[in-house]
Parts: sequence; structure tokens; C-alpha cells
Amino acid sequence: MTADTPRNIPRRHLFRALLGREIPTESPPDATPAAGQAASPHAAGDAAYAAADYPAAMAAYRESARGDLSNPAVRNRLGHCLYELGQFIQARVEFEHVLRLTDGKDVFARLGLGLTLLALGKTEKAMAALQAFDDPERADLTALARRIADKLETADVASYPGLRLTLERSARAMGLLPDHGTA
Repeated sequence: MTADTPRNIPRRHLFRALLGREIPTESPPDATPAAGQAASPHAAGDAAYAAADYPAAMAAYRESARGDLSNPAVRNRLGHCLYELGQFIQARVEFEHVLRLTDGKDVFARLGLGLTLLALGKTEKAMAALQAFDDPERADLTALARRIADKLETADVASYPGLRLTLERSARAMGLLPDHGTA
């Protein structure tokens, strides 16, 4: 007879354990990658993201983010995919999550949040996000973001898409946003 050993249950599976459901194993004993598979759990999302296949990248990143909730790079790319697909509320959640993970220091997430809030018509919050944007490697982009934030105070809602497009194009030209996109 074997002695009962306590089983460590990850926090995300605790609810399943309480309901008496099967708990997935974290690492199966034969979890070696096959010859054609990449070792990274984010490889499928990375490949689709690089090819600008945002729906496929979004699905792959959502799946891989479930296992790695605190990966800012994956969350940034997921937020960008959602932004490109016009799912601005979900993109906002992802960018805010990255900013919480990085104590507000991630410039990609800060710009993504500003653009997303601008797309949602949240003027005050977009102004605050763009004013807080600071990229020491791209001083011109930082200055542009702040000028656009200042213009938001007096601009009418009809000019928001043009301001957002200007900021997007500049961020793409300066290499902060990927060069492939719908805008």
C-alpha cells in the first residue's frame, strides 16, 4: 500500500479540483517537442504575428497566454492584434495589464493604450496616456504623442481618427509598431 502524498494544485486549477473535475497535468511525462514543432509555447502566435495574420495570432496568443499570464511581450502582441482587428475594449485590457506588470514602464503598451483609448473616444484617458508616453529612443515620437495629447483638449471628435492615424503611421515609421498593419 502506498502512502498518500499531498498533490500540489496550481491556483488556476483549484476551482476544478473543488468541483471534483479532472485537473490537467502541467507537464506530461512525454512532453518532448516533435521534430516539426517549435519549443516555445508562443511560436505559433509569433509566426502568425510576423506574417500579419492577426486573427490567427490572436487565437494562438490567447491560448499561450493562459499558461503564462505574466508575459508582457505576449500580452503586448495580443493587445496589438486586438487593436488591429478593431477589438478596442479587449486591447485596452491587455495594454493595461502589461502596464500593471511593468509598473507603467512599457512604451509599446503605453502607446497602444493611448491609441486604443483614442479609438474608443475616451478623450481624457487618451490624453493622460499619451502625456505619460516617454520613449527615450524615439524623442520625436514622444514629442508627437504629447502634441496630439494637447490637441485633444480642443479638437472635435471628428478629428480623432486623423490624429490617431498620424500617431500610428509615425510609430510604424520609427519602428515602435510593426510595419505591417491595416492602418
